[in-house]
Amino acid sequence: MHSKWQIWDFFSSFQRNYLATFNGVLAINTFDPLCLKMMKDFLIKGSEGRTIHHKIAGEVSRSWIEEEFQTLSLFGGADCFVIHQAQDLKADIIDLLAKLELTDRFLILSYEADSVGWKKLIKDGAIGTLVIEPPRFWEINKLLDFVANYLRLPLAYDSKAWILDALENNLGVFYNTCTVLKLNFPEAKEISVADVKSLFTLDKLDQFAMASLFTRKKFTNFYDRLVQLEGDFDKMRGFFNFMQGHLVKLADTSYLAQKPRLTQYDKDLQGTAKLWKFDEITNEIQRFNQWEIQAKKKDNFLWNELRQTHLFHFSV
Repeated sequence: MHSKWQIWDFFSSFQRNYLATFNGVLAINTFDPLCLKMMKDFLIKGSEGRTIHHKIAGEVSRSWIEEEFQTLSLFGGADCFVIHQAQDLKADIIDLLAKLELTDRFLILSYEADSVGWKKLIKDGAIGTLVIEPPRFWEINKLLDFVANYLRLPLAYDSKAWILDALENNLGVFYNTCTVLKLNFPEAKEISVADVKSLFTLDKLDQFAMASLFTRKKFTNFYDRLVQLEGDFDKMRGFFNFMQGHLVKLADTSYLAQKPRLTQYDKDLQGTAKLWKFDEITNEIQRFNQWEIQAKKKDNFLWNELRQTHLFHFSV
């Protein structure tokens, strides 16, 4: 079994007491450490009183498996386990675990990286896998909606728009932002954009201003700013993801006609869309997608590419 979910579907539709009756070995993985913690908390909470122990992958040996699962144990005959950092398990250990026949107990392998071992696990199919996939770049607004709903935070529409425009678009930033807002406005029926601005300022990397520079084809200024962030892979990854979403919106601004009121961001999109041909936009989306992948891999060659692109536009 290989079960794939989006985060908002998993927490709304996945069987809440799945581990109450599950027996066997299950491997889990997500796109983000915070999401993984939320996922494990969700699953363990639904185990309904089963005894669960936690171990690090480095503590899992052949002798431990034999003693715990392949012989009659005086102490752990019905105990369940969560193995953390499962990407560090050796191949022979995975093979042993895959062959276990567990009755009235379960073993969860918690992977914290999209490693070669994880991909092989899915391909082999000997162990069931459950994964929460990363949101696609055009679904980032749904990720913010999920976090707000998860924390029961009543964000106004313009507050959501400001957060999407001003802050880095990832689960950790959204969760921390909404948590701070919840703590500061616990009784609010709606969190206004003024409330949000009273607690947050634009990130060091002003994504809206950077996107505006790019879509106005002020490439020299754009890359001047970008190359200054050399070494900050996480910030660059989030920004490249944001730029892909921004360019998708730029490719077709017809949806803006349906909005009752346009934000400054919307107006900027409308004003710059006419400067671009569709093929140009798709090429830039592909470029930012490749850079996002390099940032995710922490590939140092990324900085060479950015500097080369900067020099190219500087010389034009």
